[in-house]
Amino acid sequence: MNRKEAIARKCLEYLTDAGATEGVCVASEGTKTEFYYESGKLGLLRTVRNVSVSMKALVGTRKGVSAVNSFEEDDLRRAAEEAVRAAEISREDTAEGLPEEIVVQSFEKGPMTPDYEQMLFRITEFFNELKEKYPAVSVDSASLDHTLSESVYCATNGICLSTRQGAYSFSPMFMCREGENTSSFNYFGSVFSSPDTPVMDLAGGRQIIEDSLKQIKPVSLSGKFVGDVIFTPSCFGSLLGSVEGNFLSDSVLIDGTSIWKDRLGQTVAAPCFSWSSRPRSEELPGGYFTTEGYVAENMDIIKDGVLQNFVLGRYAAKKTGQKRSPSGGGCYFVDGGDVSLEEMLSTVKHGLIVGRFSGGDPTSDGTLSGVAKNSFEIIDGTVCDAVNEVMISGNLAKMLTDIVALSKERINDGTCCLPWVKIKGVTISGQ
Repeated sequence: MNRKEAIARKCLEYLTDAGATEGVCVASEGTKTEFYYESGKLGLLRTVRNVSVSMKALVGTRKGVSAVNSFEEDDLRRAAEEAVRAAEISREDTAEGLPEEIVVQSFEKGPMTPDYEQMLFRITEFFNELKEKYPAVSVDSASLDHTLSESVYCATNGICLSTRQGAYSFSPMFMCREGENTSSFNYFGSVFSSPDTPVMDLAGGRQIIEDSLKQIKPVSLSGKFVGDVIFTPSCFGSLLGSVEGNFLSDSVLIDGTSIWKDRLGQTVAAPCFSWSSRPRSEELPGGYFTTEGYVAENMDIIKDGVLQNFVLGRYAAKKTGQKRSPSGGGCYFVDGGDVSLEEMLSTVKHGLIVGRFSGGDPTSDGTLSGVAKNSFEIIDGTVCDAVNEVMISGNLAKMLTDIVALSKERINDGTCCLPWVKIKGVTISGQ
């Protein structure tokens, strides 16, 4: 039994002693070792350790929760008592409870210790290449780190799930300068298991930097028209996050605002579109168990345009009468298409390639509007000038049905693996 498991089991005792009839404890510890670049120099190497404990107490069908960033016995006992007190004054809710399947299992993945020498080499290599090949790039900050994450989920019914995962990540924030002109800020990020590859070549980073150099002197787009938009993998990933939140998640299914609440087994996207959540993939770090204490499994969300699964936890499934989802979400995979990015671009009569979308949350029906950042105009299949302050608007649900192509190429940034996606019928508004 490791330290986190011992703490989690002790917290279950504290919950029971305080009056809980059932309880859950999750004890987590993370150790991050980081090389950090800021203000024009690589000036920091630090190791940061974080601990956290969360508890759920059930008194009958009444729930209370608490959390504390400490492994000290007195703090844990107080947190357990707080959770029970909160449960005692909460409302009865028959959907509350613990996972029905009792599983005891451990998972381990990735490098457990950082390779300091290789980390320093890679981040130094990155800045040397910027200086030599891309001198106009000005980096605001950049971090190359290794994180060891350990977590244990224990429940009073005997469930005990533990994970121990190590991974590297790299993320720079930068702009490009030429005299008085600057591009907008841009970034890329990647999570990876080994520092054997130059970080410039991860997550499409080199292309993002080269595109940013072309955005130093953007032009204004005039008028308003309906055209094609090609979303980059990272931008499309943010849209999928909104799709999950608006149509597939616990809260919108419980309150009934999801427009897809009755659409399981029905077509909700173009037939060429298949989207899955793969927490058990060897290509992504993933999460081995859900926040509710189930072993996470891969699942199709949309297959050939047909809705296969919501992203629904145990509690929401009980509230809605739906089936609990095998995955807790995230770790997105979208199947690539049968055309290259170059071929996809050549088919656009007039539209945009959009690297980033900046806008408010979509409405409950999926309507959204915002600014297309880090974007280029496309005319007659040719990528033209970078554009400035262009608005795009549409509807998330309709966008999925209006997908006309997905690229063969995909970008795997360690959190998801996605292609470029061409969508027709998007409203584009210039100044």
